[in-house]
Amino acid sequence: MSSDQISVTPCTPQIGAEIGNVDLTKPLSEGQIRQIHEAFLKHGVIFFRDQDIDFEQHTRFASYFGHVHIHVGGAGTASKPVDGYPAIRRQHYDKDSARISGEVWHSDQSCAEVPPTGSILIQKIVPPDGGGDTLFASAYAAYDALSPQMKAFLEPLSAEHDGAKLFDKGTTTQYPKATHPVIVTHPESGRKLLYVNAGFTTRIVDLERDESDAVLGFLYAHLAKPDWQMRFRWQANSIAFWDNRCTQHYAIWDYWPNTRSGYRIQFEGVARPVR
Repeated sequence: MSSDQISVTPCTPQIGAEIGNVDLTKPLSEGQIRQIHEAFLKHGVIFFRDQDIDFEQHTRFASYFGHVHIHVGGAGTASKPVDGYPAIRRQHYDKDSARISGEVWHSDQSCAEVPPTGSILIQKIVPPDGGGDTLFASAYAAYDALSPQMKAFLEPLSAEHDGAKLFDKGTTTQYPKATHPVIVTHPESGRKLLYVNAGFTTRIVDLERDESDAVLGFLYAHLAKPDWQMRFRWQANSIAFWDNRCTQHYAIWDYWPNTRSGYRIQFEGVARPVR
């Protein structure tokens, strides 16, 4: 294996891969960046172990793939920005936490007109006896498993995504809303995928409310099937790097009163989701 040749070990047939033979505390070569980007596109979410990166290194790594993104949430969110690094969010949860971020299936900030392309999360402190895993699901595979008739029905529909549904916990913060197609085409892979999620999607705008609720209920249950999921077990200094356009994830809060603490950065999307 050459000095800049990474290793890629798939986690499941549908989603996820572990990346090895790379040190993210150091600048990456063009070859390493290209290989990581290829794995990111192919597997939807990729993982790195034993990467004790600081805020500068975290920002540098994200910047290889796009401009860093400032979170659209406000005072009502459970994660908070880091002083001096507004694009990095501290996600710290312990015995005093009333809630955590992401305890529902979601695609990060789909309520934005142009949602972030990718998210890079490192955990610095993990629960001592396990727990705090994150589930990931492939929106490609969920779409592929639909019947031709259901795909045809969903194809022309659009849905509203509202930040207040997930972020607003008794605050008066105004969160963004956006309308996106229910079925979108990934701008790089060209594959179609389901683009609704239980965290942010509020209604299908083309249907009556009861019809919308019934269709969304079916789609949420469909997306949550284990057939296109994987479960990532965190270790200290593990990193998850997911393609926000074609995956969804769910943070499991089974570790109270223990602590899980980490940092997330995102890089910007370049265009609105389209059919």
